[in-house]
Amino acid sequence: MSGIFTNIQRGLYMRRNKPWHAIVLGLMLGLVPVLALAGDKPTPEEVKKVLDFYYHGKGMGAVLVEAKICRDVQRDGDEKNECAGDVSGQTIKKGDSVYLWMAFMAPNGEEAQNIIVQYEVNGVTRSVKNATVTGGLRSRTWLKTTFDKVGTWKIKIIHDNGSSADQLGTRDVTVE
Repeated sequence: MSGIFTNIQRGLYMRRNKPWHAIVLGLMLGLVPVLALAGDKPTPEEVKKVLDFYYHGKGMGAVLVEAKICRDVQRDGDEKNECAGDVSGQTIKKGDSVYLWMAFMAPNGEEAQNIIVQYEVNGVTRSVKNATVTGGLRSRTWLKTTFDKVGTWKIKIIHDNGSSADQLGTRDVTVE
């Protein structure tokens, strides 16, 4: 035991006998900041606001959580219904088909919500599609489209309330 203690005092134990300990320790210390960022917990106020909306927000409509442009949508496995091949922000080639993948949150018990998606290029509406979202913490839906014109497309995601419409979000797509 005293031999190990003496080697530790000299700093030789890690270098001569167990070099992988130093590597593991260095990796652990280096990853601590990364792990801290990845797992940020919401504040109690944030959690309460979301739960209040989910359980008591019936009639308020759906919230667009995120929208992505994807090459495909995962059809099975652990990633079922998730965006596969996110190309948001990338240039798309004329004639390519992609998916507008959307994730919504709607209050528990909310009636089906009508979502309108407008595809515009150079200020002209070229296509309009509909999707339906039901109440739930996370409802995902997607629409496939083919971009047939070169230019900057604006995709508008709109909640049709019946008597009015609210724009929930937009995505820009450059087609060449």
